[in-house]
Amino acid sequence: MASSATLYITQIRFCRALAVVRSLPTSTNGAFQPSIADRLNFYGLYKQAVSGDCQLLRPSSKLTVQYAKWKSWDKLRGTSPIEAQAMYIHALIELLTEVCYIIMLTC
Repeated sequence: MASSATLYITQIRFCRALAVVRSLPTSTNGAFQPSIADRLNFYGLYKQAVSGDCQLLRPSSKLTVQYAKWKSWDKLRGTSPIEAQAMYIHALIELLTEVCYIIMLTC
């Protein structure tokens, strides 16, 4: 089990990562915008980190948005909230690394 200091640091980093993800553009205006897959991944990790395992009934696949959100959260069943926080942080780092690489290639 991780020490309380490590858990605290993970929670602080998670809060900072949340702020970064929430500040990303949601509409295309020439700025970088995460893909739908990235946004769904962040959604599922966020819900697992703050609420634990998904307790919602599976929505109809005809309700595409609700179903995609449910699926992205439910696939994390059994993942601890702290582990989901760490995964969220790592997903953001990977996304930002990818963006930096793309920017470097275009300059």
